[in-house]
Amino acid sequence: QEHAAVIVRNLSVNGENKVKMVQEGGLKPLISLLKSKHEFTQEQAAMALRNLSINATNEHKMVAEGAIPAVVDLLRSRNGALHEHAAVTIRNLAINAENEKAMADEGAIQPLVAL
Repeated sequence: QEHAAVIVRNLSVNGENKVKMVQEGGLKPLISLLKSKHEFTQEQAAMALRNLSINATNEHKMVAEGAIPAVVDLLRSRNGALHEHAAVTIRNLAINAENEKAMADEGAIQPLVAL
């Protein structure tokens, strides 16, 4: 899983890949990797989701597929790198006003303020 997470993170940097990865079902596996027992794997998945969240086309799908609760959970971890990647992902998704309510509903505000 660690190697796969690194590869996906590397691929997610490319603009064309950002859309293809989401279109081809890459969100669910990435979201599930956020719950890995290995922090390195979590970090790689969080970086990939952060990269994917930059693309406006991906925003709705990320929210629809459950990215927000998984990313909010990272804000409660003890790992500062996970905090950073989660906060940037939330920032990117919050650009879309429709996502703001979903974030508040999922409890994103309190852990963000606590950072």
